[in-house]
Amino acid sequence: MWSGILDKIYRAKPYIPKSSRDWIMTQYREILDSGNLIQGKYVKSFESEVKSIVGVKNAVATTSCGTGLETVLIASEIRNKKFIVPTQTFAASVNCIIRSGNEPLIVDVDEVTQCLSLNIIKENFSDDIGGVVLVHMSGLITPEMVEIETFCKDNNLFLLTDDAHAYGANYYDVNVDKVRYAGSFGDAGVFSFYPTKIITTAEGGMITTNNDELAEKCRVVRNHGTRRNDGQHQGLDYGYTCEMPSTNYRMSEFNAVLGISQNKHLDDFLIRRNDIADIYTDRLKNIKWLKTPLIDDYMYQSWWQYIVRIMSGRDRVKILLELLNKHNIPTANAYQPLCHQQKIYSEFLSTKGFKNSEDFINKIFSLPMYVELKDEQVHYICDCLESM
Repeated sequence: MWSGILDKIYRAKPYIPKSSRDWIMTQYREILDSGNLIQGKYVKSFESEVKSIVGVKNAVATTSCGTGLETVLIASEIRNKKFIVPTQTFAASVNCIIRSGNEPLIVDVDEVTQCLSLNIIKENFSDDIGGVVLVHMSGLITPEMVEIETFCKDNNLFLLTDDAHAYGANYYDVNVDKVRYAGSFGDAGVFSFYPTKIITTAEGGMITTNNDELAEKCRVVRNHGTRRNDGQHQGLDYGYTCEMPSTNYRMSEFNAVLGISQNKHLDDFLIRRNDIADIYTDRLKNIKWLKTPLIDDYMYQSWWQYIVRIMSGRDRVKILLELLNKHNIPTANAYQPLCHQQKIYSEFLSTKGFKNSEDFINKIFSLPMYVELKDEQVHYICDCLESM
């Protein structure tokens, strides 16, 4: 094969364009010279950019997506309620519910989208359900997003979208003849800027919402539960009032500068990820033992991962070891074990079962997906899969 002449293939890799690095270092030197390391002009600028990209009124930067999710649920002031959350997600989506004083109800997902479906939400709905944490798995906005949003609104359910994978992804809402972006659905959304995500701030997250009151409460939660009392104390720059017990979820200026530099390339990043996905889909669609992911004309995906599914009795471990050891192609299988298979969450499980997720979790794996992945590397990966 070609492995001897190709550059190393990664499973995922952050991309900091060389053209951005001088600008980043210049801003870092300014930050160091000024001594203003947190909550300054760069955080505000990054928040402003994100709310413009997403098309919402408010954006609130946090230390991570996980702390952002927790911040939103604390700020919602909902307590002692159950929140429906999918089993196919990272622990943060469940932990934020517990840490906000609520109880997760872990449920199955749709077998095709690997996201919550309207039917699954309905069959798990009861009077003690206070909301839904919906995950845009792999950057796919579920085709039922508007219907789910409407159901939550009609039933007074708080809808929080975990948009960790979906920065820049969008969905054409035929009801309003408008393109809507991940982060603009429901009561609030939260993005991740972890190194493997669509853009990175190293560590970082962003809350997006059209609810001004919720946004202001989120700002209080992320700052130890306090508000500044500017000008109220003679001879001091400010005092503060503590409104709730909380902790520090603030983003630093350094993280924000990296985010601003990444935003400049967001459109190019998304185009490249979609180009890679198109090559995979075109090359792999005729492999009988492999199923490619859902593509919908109404959606523009961010393609955090390109997840395929084994459709025959082939052994996944054998396939993945051959790809790695023989062809130097790393893969992944998010998220296994599923949340309902984690011992720590055993008391929070739906009684409806997990037929769909348990059927696909041992059959799926993701192929390399990152901006610097070259066309010839993608074709090489496809050639290897075709030969197996």
